[in-house]
Amino acid sequence: MKKLLYLLRQWLEKQSSKVNHRDVIKDVYQEVHISPGYFVMLTLANLIALAGLLQNSVAVIIGAMLISPLMGPILSFGFAFVTGDKFIWKKSIKKISLGVALTIAIAGIASYFSPLKEVTGEILSRTRPNLYDLIIAFLAGTAGATAICTKRNYLTIVPGVAIATAVIPPLSVTGFGLGTGSWKILAGGFFLFFTNFVAIIMATGMIAYFYGFKPSAIFEEDIPAFRKRIVYLTIVLFVISIPLFYTLHKSIAEVRLRANIHNALKDVFDKPGQSHISSFNFYREKNDKLDVNVTLNTISYLKELDIVNAEKRIRDYLKSDIKLNVEQVKVQPGGLKEEIAPPPTPTISPPRPPQELIREAREKVISVVRQSTEKIDKLMSPSTIAEFHVGFHDKTLKVSISMKIKRDAPLSDEEILWLKRIFATDLNIPVDVSIETIPFVPLLVFQKGETELSEDMKNALAFLKDAYLKNPDIDILIVSYTGAPYRSAKRERAAQKRIEEVISVLKEHYGIPADNIKESIVRSKKSEAPAVKVTVAPRS
Repeated sequence: MKKLLYLLRQWLEKQSSKVNHRDVIKDVYQEVHISPGYFVMLTLANLIALAGLLQNSVAVIIGAMLISPLMGPILSFGFAFVTGDKFIWKKSIKKISLGVALTIAIAGIASYFSPLKEVTGEILSRTRPNLYDLIIAFLAGTAGATAICTKRNYLTIVPGVAIATAVIPPLSVTGFGLGTGSWKILAGGFFLFFTNFVAIIMATGMIAYFYGFKPSAIFEEDIPAFRKRIVYLTIVLFVISIPLFYTLHKSIAEVRLRANIHNALKDVFDKPGQSHISSFNFYREKNDKLDVNVTLNTISYLKELDIVNAEKRIRDYLKSDIKLNVEQVKVQPGGLKEEIAPPPTPTISPPRPPQELIREAREKVISVVRQSTEKIDKLMSPSTIAEFHVGFHDKTLKVSISMKIKRDAPLSDEEILWLKRIFATDLNIPVDVSIETIPFVPLLVFQKGETELSEDMKNALAFLKDAYLKNPDIDILIVSYTGAPYRSAKRERAAQKRIEEVISVLKEHYGIPADNIKESIVRSKKSEAPAVKVTVAPRS
């Protein structure tokens, strides 16, 4: 045993003698220098990695790994861990801390404003680290530290180490979780980064020690301090290994479960020449029940009873409660056969009943006439068409249209001709038009001595609100008739009171300004009931 230890010590000293310790230390010192270029390159790598993660692009993510400069200070930290160089220790910690914080912050801001927030497969795969991730990071860190110490194949090894350890994508995932408010993704991404970080530190320290970089190589440091660092690292490694073992166990269990489900489905549904499983997926519900979804290619559809029996067989096979959902796709076995289609038989539609034909024709004509009346309403504002009737001539194509228009003045011949032309143009047939004008407000008749408006009178005035809203550029004329052909102060006061009542309703209830209202009192030509006439006219 002593001879074996002696030979091992001789071999280690021989390997250590091949390393230029001064040059390696110089490179490590240069690597911990903090510069703006470092943060620029780190930010670019971060944004590229985030874009690759959001687009689920492996090639883009690999490109970001190659650009990232974060691997350098991590390797330097591992060198300081074994040598105890406080300068490198402090500088590398500062550089790593600033780099990690900046990366997470920028990725979080970019994810918050990004329209793409879907959790892709590449993002999800970096939220569940397991023991294999620790082993990969350790092996990659070993290769990187060896390349730094020996200077052999440095340019080819270091990029490979950057890809294998992948320290920048987990930080981008952490930022994505921060930006989208998903704490599970944030914690999973950062845990993967921390796992890689610890493994690289451990590997770098071992390789540096192997090549002769020990506490005494730079400073005369006590061995107990070095041993404490080893104990702390071991404790951290043990702590993070617990969840890594757990996730590895879950991953293996899920792979086995998927294989068992696949075998059970094949045993039930895979029947040569009849049916074949196209794809399937599954997930476990909160009550631990498996929800299995399968797409089945089949030449004939399975009945519901067949699916129920299949579910029972799969449940017995897996010894677990399941819910089976089957989507069936009917397929054609073999090649398509040419078929001579029989000549199409002519379809004879049954005659439509007269009332249906009349109803359809009426609806079409009414629709066109209604569009024309809407056009006329806009042009004749504040006048409006209250109702219309359409009739047909038995010997000509001419259509008769009779209308009632709310308007206080009769239409001129030119206006009637203009209306005829609008209808004839829209209907594309000759038109007869008859028009009846009805006042906006019917005559308001009062009992002798009465001055207050009844509810019916107030409701009748409501049409003036619609007229004003359609065209505010109108005058509302209020004429109060005294009810007697002779002069009477009492009757004239009552007539003025009626005008004030009407104006009050128009202003307070219907929001018509006083500037649009004109008033006058007129003696009646003969003795009759007092009345108020309200008319609408365009403002002159």
